[in-house]
Amino acid sequence: MLFNVKKYGVIVIIAVLLSLFAFSIVDLIQESPKYEDYCGSEIFPRKIATDTANCPEFTELSELEVNKCNSNKGDIEYKYNGKGCPVSYECNTCRIGFDEESKQHRLLGFIVTSVLGVIAILAGLYSKGKEEVIEWIFSGVLIGGILSIIFGTMSYFNDMGRFVKPIILIIELGLIILIALKTAKKKGK
Repeated sequence: MLFNVKKYGVIVIIAVLLSLFAFSIVDLIQESPKYEDYCGSEIFPRKIATDTANCPEFTELSELEVNKCNSNKGDIEYKYNGKGCPVSYECNTCRIGFDEESKQHRLLGFIVTSVLGVIAILAGLYSKGKEEVIEWIFSGVLIGGILSIIFGTMSYFNDMGRFVKPIILIIELGLIILIALKTAKKKGK
């Protein structure tokens, strides 16, 4: 019983750490974009005045202006005076750059984790050792490779084109079936 706990503990820890390692390589290659670098540090709206009677006259936005800003992928950003009264507004499109950079970072993550995952899977499938502990290690490497591919795909899945998604998923499904077949043959020997 204790032997199985050690065995599965080693396999799980290696799998999780290998998957985390793959994502750390992505951040090593390209740092994850930060919202503040594109849109400043003020993410939350300022405190709005509770007593608007003492605020200067302010013309509210029309639905046309809001729709135009939304169609430009912008956010309405109000400027406030010292009392918290709105005095002007602008359509801030700073997040367009952030969104594009984030998408590129997710693509890089998908590519790197997929490549490292496939390498880990191949190492796990084709490595042989005389001692049982070596089998534990390479089982963890194999599962870590699978997790890297799964998490990398999940992180980029929404950004993939609608025709690319089924192709990627069928390739990954085929890879898992191949792993299952190879593992079954290995145990049959």
